[in-house]
Amino acid sequence: MQQRGMKALLFGVLFTLAGCASDPFADYAPLDGAIQTAHPKTVPQASREGDILPGYDVARSFFPLALSGALVDYSRGLARGYHAALMGDFNAVTADPEQPLEAQLAAADGSRLQLLRATPNESWGRLQHAALLDASDIAVVAMPRGAGGTAAFARSVRQHQGRPVWALLPASARTGNGETLPDPEEAQVTAFAALMAGATGLIWHGEDNYAARNAGMLGIAPAPQSDYGIQTGSGLPALKATPGDVAASRRLWTAVMQLNRRIAKLVPALLQPDAGDPYTIAIATARSSEAAPRLRSLLKPTEADGLLLIVLNEGPQTEAFRIGFSRALRAVSRVDDVDPVATDAERGLFRDTIPTRGLRLYRITLVK
Repeated sequence: MQQRGMKALLFGVLFTLAGCASDPFADYAPLDGAIQTAHPKTVPQASREGDILPGYDVARSFFPLALSGALVDYSRGLARGYHAALMGDFNAVTADPEQPLEAQLAAADGSRLQLLRATPNESWGRLQHAALLDASDIAVVAMPRGAGGTAAFARSVRQHQGRPVWALLPASARTGNGETLPDPEEAQVTAFAALMAGATGLIWHGEDNYAARNAGMLGIAPAPQSDYGIQTGSGLPALKATPGDVAASRRLWTAVMQLNRRIAKLVPALLQPDAGDPYTIAIATARSSEAAPRLRSLLKPTEADGLLLIVLNEGPQTEAFRIGFSRALRAVSRVDDVDPVATDAERGLFRDTIPTRGLRLYRITLVK
């Protein structure tokens, strides 16, 4: 009798283990701190006139995707003076302050860009110009490079509650001192980490031109030169770019242009308060690295009662993860490709993988 009882117990244990093994959603552990909620109720944001808006206004809200340090290209004429920025899918510039404001405004007009400036002066009153956005009430916060950059940026954002925050992102380097430009993957991580931390605008610093080179900096440009041949001011020799520098500059320009296009499509969701639907994120228990996983996620509402989920991997390895909602799933799909996503719709679960320094965007609809 006792032997039969032991057999039954053993059979039950084996059955339970087999059941767990057959459930592809079982072997995941909750990941603390991954879910970002920078704007649970309101999203302070700017209008094109520089007003602070408490929420998204389709006619007025402005999300800058700006290029800093841009020079007026007089060779094209003022009507197309920021042509390169426009072709890079930027919608705004911060200009070199040494150039005349009237020329900057004419170039912004001709290129259909917004000119961002702070610290207005007495001449502003007479300008009253549509291309000029007074950014005096905006908090511009630099995103540091390196492992602690995201956390430092997030802390700075929290210090500016009630104000729009625009992230100043690195797109330049002192290559003469051994620095390197960010690569495309770092640029993507930096941009989306800033968005997840609450940024409502991005400024890429900065354009590659003779002014940047005279300051010892290599920036980004669609056609960077090894030497622009213009010496100004400091008396020090201008930085000359190596063939590798030129290639890195052009490569990063292309990556930022593609990010501008992608982010512009997400703006109506990004400028909404975070979605209120509770969810969890869990990481696969079988991992090849002992390094802590560094996933971040952000959930935003979209049109027609849908959701946009952004998942970012800042870590050193590909990660398998599971998302769980408290309601059943009606539909889940990736935004950027047609690869199917494994789901357990009734339990509100789906799972996927994300490469190192990778990004996943999902359209999600829940059962009401």
